[in-house]
Amino acid sequence: MPIENEDLQLFQIIYAQNPGQPISFIQEEVLKAKLALLQNAEKLQNAAEREKNADGEKRGAKGYKELKKSDLRIKSRAEIDAAIGEDKITCCICRAQFSSLGAHLKRVHHVSPKDYIRVCGYPAGTKLMSKNYLVKARANAKHAQQNLPRNRFAGPETVIGDPNSEK
Repeated sequence: MPIENEDLQLFQIIYAQNPGQPISFIQEEVLKAKLALLQNAEKLQNAAEREKNADGEKRGAKGYKELKKSDLRIKSRAEIDAAIGEDKITCCICRAQFSSLGAHLKRVHHVSPKDYIRVCGYPAGTKLMSKNYLVKARANAKHAQQNLPRNRFAGPETVIGDPNSEK
């Protein structure tokens, strides 16, 4: 029976770690290592299967599922355009209303806001907030920006060991 390259590598590693042991010991350790590798591969496969959501859809790298046009309950262009109102924004997937939609999409639907914007047909960069909430958020950001110190690293004006100061 030919020796596989992986088996040979395992044998070499185990033999290098246990040079004084008999070959039967090394062979037994190689078998244990192969078994451990197979069990690990099985665990990885099981974990990948668990990543599939209840609909059987595979989730992406960040845990988001792919949104399709068929997932939307609001499909007409007029309804989608009207979903962003003055005080509330309506989720096109479940018709729930919020001031801001980003956290809802991630937590409930496991959909990225970017994907939601694309599938709904909004222009890239659309803020998923009601119009009034967006105005408040921008005002808060502007206020915070204005209240930042000009030089965050500048401390109080103190001079240690100033030669001009009186002792």
